[in-house]
Amino acid sequence: MPADAIEDDLARRFGIDPPLTLLARKSSKARIGFSRMRSSRPMRGHSLPAKPQEAFAFWVPLSVPFFSNLWTAGRRREVPDLRLGDVQLVDLGERPVVSLDIPFDSLRFYVTQVALDEMANEAGIRRVKGLYAPNFGGRDLVMFGLAQAVAGAMEQSGDGTAMFADCIALAFFTHIVRAYGGVRIGGRNARGGLAAWQLQRARDLINVNLAHDPSIAEIAHECGLSSGYFARAFKQSTGVSPCQWLTKMRVERAKELLKDPRCELADIALLCGFVDQSHFTRVFSRSEGYSPGRWRRVHRI
Repeated sequence: MPADAIEDDLARRFGIDPPLTLLARKSSKARIGFSRMRSSRPMRGHSLPAKPQEAFAFWVPLSVPFFSNLWTAGRRREVPDLRLGDVQLVDLGERPVVSLDIPFDSLRFYVTQVALDEMANEAGIRRVKGLYAPNFGGRDLVMFGLAQAVAGAMEQSGDGTAMFADCIALAFFTHIVRAYGGVRIGGRNARGGLAAWQLQRARDLINVNLAHDPSIAEIAHECGLSSGYFARAFKQSTGVSPCQWLTKMRVERAKELLKDPRCELADIALLCGFVDQSHFTRVFSRSEGYSPGRWRRVHRI
């Protein structure tokens, strides 16, 4: 399902504006979606039921209070009041419905059973036969941290790249299959880093695609590996994630272009894969300690 279809469906069901949504695993039909769900005002009635499907949704509040009235399979369920750092898990096959009588702000993680099966196969672990949490959830600071990272990327235009979304999806999968699927992650995870040719191939692909938005899946495919194994092996080989490496290479390329006084900052931003000059300045300053303009003046030849 494309991002705009998810946004339209959530907007219709919850009576809100289409929520910002990031999709991971774009090279696969089994995608994982992250949506920022917000309403600044209480509404009457309930959300519309979800279309029955083999999928799960994790709701991570970014403010409280949060939905306290929940119906699944047509029955009202007793659920505890959620605090910041808590999570609520619902099976979309049970057509969950919530009361909309309070404002809310949360990050919704969406994953299908097909995606769970596909990623389990890639990771070399047994199939995850559904997800479950007593009382529909509870304290989960890992999910809260992931939600904050995704929400921050959505607020900062350009930070939510395909590679960033893929990294979050891999971390999300690794956590939920252990915490909610009862599956231990092992096997391939214990293996070493990338072979020398794979590391060189990955670096070359990232370097020639700095102006674009390469995904982990695309680079992993060129190295003959699954997305999950590639991401883990790349970090073991380099000490950083593929997403962090991409950002580092974009900054290094920007430094080269900044040495040419004929290059405008806005043009450098686009050539290096930043959304605009503002995004370029923000990332560059965070990496180097001062703005591109000042860096250019300091390193003027």
